[in-house]
Amino acid sequence: MIQFSSNANDSNPQRRYTQEQVEAILQRALQRQQVNNSGNISHDDLIETAQELGIDPSQLEMAIMEQSEVGEVEDAKKTWIAQQKRSFHEHLRSYLIINGILLLINIMTGDPFWAMWPILGWGIGLAFDAANTFWPSDKEIEKGARKVVQRQMRERQKQQRELQRQQKFTIETKGSKLVIQKGNKRLEIG
Repeated sequence: MIQFSSNANDSNPQRRYTQEQVEAILQRALQRQQVNNSGNISHDDLIETAQELGIDPSQLEMAIMEQSEVGEVEDAKKTWIAQQKRSFHEHLRSYLIINGILLLINIMTGDPFWAMWPILGWGIGLAFDAANTFWPSDKEIEKGARKVVQRQMRERQKQQRELQRQQKFTIETKGSKLVIQKGNKRLEIG
């Protein structure tokens, strides 16, 4: 139990709250504050609040790092699920268009109903795709999230390399001149 002292106006001088109640109350207060403010809390405000609650700053920093990692994985899971749904909808759109055309051709030619075979065959594949999209296993979600995180990491590394490449400069001598070049900027001395 966590114990907080209450206001003098309170009829019960020693209120007591469980850990779950404290978390729920603080969460609700933060949500209310977000409506009234910009919706963000600065790092300094977070440290100040933690200190008022008696939380060691080093423990707070560790919790922030853990939350960043957990948040990144949770975001990656949401991204993967959204990608799966987009992919399924593209598959469904292709199925409907192509099989609609095949059905129209079958009706216009007056042949026996042969269009049911591609509709049925492709439909079975589409059903499996729907099951994997809307009811994936935890293992599939984790695997997909890892791929998303790896792709995001590669993209960040690529951006960092590009920034480093843009920041590099070359120094050359041309005759009696010293030429310094960085990106599209060029300085000639001498």
